[in-house]
Amino acid sequence: MLLPATRHYRAALRELRASAVTPGKLSKPLASNFRAIIEKQSAAGRYEDIEHALIFMRSQRIHKVLLERYNPTGNYTSDERLRATTRRVGLELPKPYDPGSPSEI
Repeated sequence: MLLPATRHYRAALRELRASAVTPGKLSKPLASNFRAIIEKQSAAGRYEDIEHALIFMRSQRIHKVLLERYNPTGNYTSDERLRATTRRVGLELPKPYDPGSPSEI
């Protein structure tokens, strides 16, 4: 069985890997800095701090997934978002006014 410090450290690295910009790839400086921070802390508060960091990273990753799933207009421009919102409620935006081509209103 693994020591609690090793178990917590590996769990933190797994979570860092899962929440990385390119999933599965963890930058070496990030891992080494995280390890240095853990090694500097006293043993008494170390496990609690690692647990809090794990909960935070996991929550952020889940929040990102849920935001992408339930708010698909997050990556739209403001015009695209407005168009999508009006379509969602069953309306259509009026054509924008173009002074160069006058037509009947």
